[in-house]
Amino acid sequence: MSSAMHILVLGASGRTGQLVVSEALRRGHQVTVLVRKAKSFEPAANLNVIVGTAEHKEDIVHCFQGNYGKPTAVITTLAAPRASDSPFAKPLVPPFFMRDCMKNLTDVMREQEVTKLVVLSAFGVGNSFQQLYLPLRILFRYTNMAVQFEDHDAVDAHVRETGLRWTLVRPCMLKDETSKPLRILDEKTSELGMFASCTRANVAEFLVKAAEVQEFEKKAVVIAN
Repeated sequence: MSSAMHILVLGASGRTGQLVVSEALRRGHQVTVLVRKAKSFEPAANLNVIVGTAEHKEDIVHCFQGNYGKPTAVITTLAAPRASDSPFAKPLVPPFFMRDCMKNLTDVMREQEVTKLVVLSAFGVGNSFQQLYLPLRILFRYTNMAVQFEDHDAVDAHVRETGLRWTLVRPCMLKDETSKPLRILDEKTSELGMFASCTRANVAEFLVKAAEVQEFEKKAVVIAN
């Protein structure tokens, strides 16, 4: 395990985000979260809760001025809110919500001279799209999922141009299960089956690990069980 860090987590109230916060605290790090509602988290040692949204740049700035000072790394698990948990549900925010939040975040990071960024993306984003089986490519381009994947693509393109020490993490289909053996693959991998999946627990563990180490910097990695 690396020495203790101060990690800012955006998207912390989501299912994967909550696991990221728990994992970072378990590994001895200080954690700041930016959430819409203070009651999203119970008080805990080494946890600083700031109320706000990444849609507002000034709220992100507050996260760099909190109890623990500047974060040494940022992990974002932001996703566009939907009408339900179904991936086909109607988005509740404007197109490119994630990209616009990411632009706010990276602007603040550069202003504050914080360079370590780990982003939760998805398998099928960017140059991994052609590695998907045809039925999945159709789903991701011709259903409500298209809005989310176009946003992910825009985030991917923006992050690569920031000059930060970024890592884009592309898990396969997410499952709410405990950790299993994990494969870490190249962004252009063709080794995955149509129904490849990854547990949220594994995703959270890998996101924190990626924040701790240099091994995955300036890379997009695919993870799967």
